[in-house]
Amino acid sequence: MEFDPVGAIMAWIGAYGLVGLLAVALAERFVPVIPSYGLLLAVGIGAADEAWSLPAAFLSTVAGGILGCAALFYALRGLGVARSTRLLNRAGRLFGMSVDRIEQGTVSFRRNQTTLAFALQLVPTVRLFAPAFAALLRGNSRSFLAASAAGVAVWNGLFVGVGYFASHSLETANTTILALTALGCLLGAEAALFWIARRVRARRTPSAAICET
Repeated sequence: MEFDPVGAIMAWIGAYGLVGLLAVALAERFVPVIPSYGLLLAVGIGAADEAWSLPAAFLSTVAGGILGCAALFYALRGLGVARSTRLLNRAGRLFGMSVDRIEQGTVSFRRNQTTLAFALQLVPTVRLFAPAFAALLRGNSRSFLAASAAGVAVWNGLFVGVGYFASHSLETANTTILALTALGCLLGAEAALFWIARRVRARRTPSAAICET
């Protein structure tokens, strides 16, 4: 018997159609049973197998991700200013942060919240906790949710699209192997981009120092 856990999960979701996709994308924000990129790769593979259309799969998973993000944000936003501040100070002490440093971080976040809200949705694991951070830091709800929605759309579109095209390019019937292969290619590309960025930054630093002198 071939071991294919991702395929089994997608078969179960497929029985509920697009509603199942929306529900699992929503649940993933709170109970990440499998990593979101693995789930989204499998969704793209399912679209390639005509379990659902690619645009509908993309829109359903994005809707679920945004709903989960908003639900967590407003749940913690309801704590109020006083409780949020106390919770932040307690969390900061666990990481050795002073009250002044926490306040500086809060001001910095509010100043750059749109950019951070978008960028944090592209970071694995951190993306799940970003709405909680924003709620406790009392960020602007409209700009945060709009930027987060854009980040969710980019994240989901990337992995769903890779799963879809990988299914046509790689010859294997095992969804788990296909998802892991596509994920390996993506991680290799990300590592290459990170290495290039470090090289570029390292070259710019000496040049900047020479200009200052």
